[in-house]
Amino acid sequence: MRRNYQNIPRYVPHAASGYALNQNESQYPLPERLERAIRDVSLEALSRYPVEELLALKASYADYAGVEPTQLMVGSGSDELLAILSQAILDTEDRVVAPAPDFSMYGIYTQIARGHFTQPDEQGLRYETLTEIIRTTDPKLVLISNPNNPTGKMWTLDELSDIATRVPYLVVDEAYIDFTMKDSFVSRLNEYSNVIILRTLSKAFGLANLRIGFMIASEEIIEQIDRFRSPFNVSGLSAAVANVVLRDESYIQESIQFHTAQREKLTELLRPVGEILPSRANFIYVKTDDSEGWASRFLDKGVHVRAFPDGLRVSAGTDEAYALIRQTIEEVNSVENS
Repeated sequence: MRRNYQNIPRYVPHAASGYALNQNESQYPLPERLERAIRDVSLEALSRYPVEELLALKASYADYAGVEPTQLMVGSGSDELLAILSQAILDTEDRVVAPAPDFSMYGIYTQIARGHFTQPDEQGLRYETLTEIIRTTDPKLVLISNPNNPTGKMWTLDELSDIATRVPYLVVDEAYIDFTMKDSFVSRLNEYSNVIILRTLSKAFGLANLRIGFMIASEEIIEQIDRFRSPFNVSGLSAAVANVVLRDESYIQESIQFHTAQREKLTELLRPVGEILPSRANFIYVKTDDSEGWASRFLDKGVHVRAFPDGLRVSAGTDEAYALIRQTIEEVNSVENS
């Protein structure tokens, strides 16, 4: 093993019983019309490596994203693409900066690529804080999720554009951008050739099990980073199923409408717990000093949420899960008022 490999956390997934509102997975059930269409996907090509399926998927997603297929790379989830670009861009001890808090895998993939990862110690989601740490550390790469995971904060296009002028490479992780497409950096991609956008079908599209992600960038960057991608890195069957879903133009709008409505219900439901931060994604962040306590209470009712030091991230879910959340809050309030 290489030196200090023990410092890299090991991710061990666990099956969750009950209601999983801790991973921001889609809670919108796949319509019957799509289930029927998916069952019609041909299995004749299972013995062959996937080529045509991936070309078709890139064409469909390029049309959805408003870019050329040559500006796309497909990966086994945006996580794989994050790992690939980290290895492609970073040399040993190159510096990487991200806001705080942000997606936890940024630091892990930087470490795997032998880079040096830095986040602000405080006020880590302020634009001024981020630009100051960029000035003092001179990073080669900046990683920013927009909307922010876990808080839902939105970085403006002007802020991202300015940051792009300060560093060699900026990655804008748009895992949740389908819920607010007007905020996508794709509209400015031609102006900033050093910007890389990451997308996924795991959230709004509800296809987390397929592991499909996309990198959007200039043709030149795609050509350079593609050299670090493993051949046939995405299942042809996954690509074929994803292509069926992408071709159903009304499905994504139905999913967004569902999650928006459920997020608004959740916002009102969790107000007694603490301050609700604004969100345009399929989750909300509620600030509370008792995050672990609330997470434990909800779990006792079979509802999984994600606890952070200063709050909870809760995915938009179903009315059945909300009934259990409401019951938990009422029980706590009853004890406090007795």
